Amino acid sequence: MEDVARLINIIYLLISLESKRLVRRMKPKASIDYGVRAMMYLAINGGTCSSKEISERMDIPRDYLIQLGLKLRNAGLINARPGKNGGYTLARPASEITIHDINEAFDEERKMPRHPLVGNNADREVVERVSLATGFILSSVEWFLGRISIQDLLDASENGETAEKFFERVSGK
Repeated sequence: MEDVARLINIIYLLISLESKRLVRRMKPKASIDYGVRAMMYLAINGGTCSSKEISERMDIPRDYLIQLGLKLRNAGLINARPGKNGGYTLARPASEITIHDINEAFDEERKMPRHPLVGNNADREVVERVSLATGFILSSVEWFLGRISIQDLLDASENGETAEKFFERVSGK
């Protein structure tokens, strides 16, 4: 399971990219972190895994995992079967599940800017340009995360890729 931890660190690094240079490490929200852990675990194990097993092996609080499991199921990323022999499985092949998909499963509503650029003193032309730039940034992150599948992460782990090599590979898709 060290591979899963290593891959999760790659995700953290992806979010901190700026012009293909690593500038600093950022931590994603707990839901994204735990969601990626659970999805990676399911992909590596290939079969049905109980919430207890995933929780213990991936160090995810079980009650929280069950809540996340509902959101992942509602997003069509996993299948959930209740009962004694129940558990979770991937709903699609790992190559068809992206980090963007996982992020979207937990992002119920888009957050509005903390301090929107409006008001009497706002320069309308500057506001429009800044808003457009912000949109480009958000779209770029979504686009890039949409190019990274769970399978890409599994392959990177198996091949011992460096973060730089990984970025080159997934950027070239």
